[in-house]
Amino acid sequence: MGHPAAPLMPLLLLVLHPAAPCFTVPSDAPAELNLINSSRRCAELDWGLFQRQNRLRLSHNGIEALSPSSRVEPELENLDLSYNWLRELPAAFLSRAWGLRHLRLQHNRLRELPAGFFANATALQELWLQGNPLPAVPTTTFQDSLRYLAVPCRCDVAGSVLAACSRPEGTALQCQCFKSHDDSFNVTDFHARECRGDVGLVAGAVAAAGGAAVLLVIAAVVCYRRRKAAGAAAGAAWGKRESATAHGQPRYISRAAEIGNTDATAAAPDYENIFVSPCAAPAAARGWTPEWQERRYRPQVPVDDDYFLESEAVSGDQPIYANTQTPGEDSVYIIPNQ
Repeated sequence: MGHPAAPLMPLLLLVLHPAAPCFTVPSDAPAELNLINSSRRCAELDWGLFQRQNRLRLSHNGIEALSPSSRVEPELENLDLSYNWLRELPAAFLSRAWGLRHLRLQHNRLRELPAGFFANATALQELWLQGNPLPAVPTTTFQDSLRYLAVPCRCDVAGSVLAACSRPEGTALQCQCFKSHDDSFNVTDFHARECRGDVGLVAGAVAAAGGAAVLLVIAAVVCYRRRKAAGAAAGAAWGKRESATAHGQPRYISRAAEIGNTDATAAAPDYENIFVSPCAAPAAARGWTPEWQERRYRPQVPVDDDYFLESEAVSGDQPIYANTQTPGEDSVYIIPNQ
């Protein structure tokens, strides 16, 4: 069984023996400091080592990050951080970079630059950003002093700088995009040749999707109207029989418009209209003959006799209603077995 303090030993060693700095910079380092390819890997660069330089070259050192407190001093004019592994830069990295003229950040892993990243770099003349997976370039990049801009040859990046780079002939700003180390193009020409087609395809796809949506809406409206018309026609049918009730007795729907002049749009009742007379039934409407009037069944009921309807109904069954069609007469309610 191991010692309880064993897992804490690596942390204790780090506290007692902090990681060695990525570079060894003497206190009397020259103003122009060249540290190209001086480190294979630098997890976090301590920017406090650089205070008096006006030209600093740090490319090809495997730098992954800068210390959060890193600030470019106003005296620094030329900074080269190209060909490293930087994924981001401190938001205030250039907050005091009033004297910075040349900044090389190409071929890193930068995915985003803060919106106001270049706001205080008012003397910036050259900016190299190609070889980074950047989706766009901040608008604060375009200071009046800027003379040269290099970006990746991608339509999203080119589109973000197109307005600033599409200045009339004779202006000082030159914008180039790079597909490879030696394969460069004018940003405006590249966008016109490579990216206009993408815009057309997107617009065409949007238009096609809109047309399909309109067709679907029209088809849905037509289908709804047809179903509504079919439902109205089916509802006008005489004597439509519904499913049996909970006690087994069927329920019926009838339309008074089939016999008289009652409005056909009235809601259908949940019972069958039974026309009761001593020996005859009302005239059949539209050629329909009530089932009890057919030849196989012709009731002959004396005028003074009572009317009965026998069934196998049990207690609690739904009563059967019989409506008279003569105005002023009372409706007759016939309850099975009574």
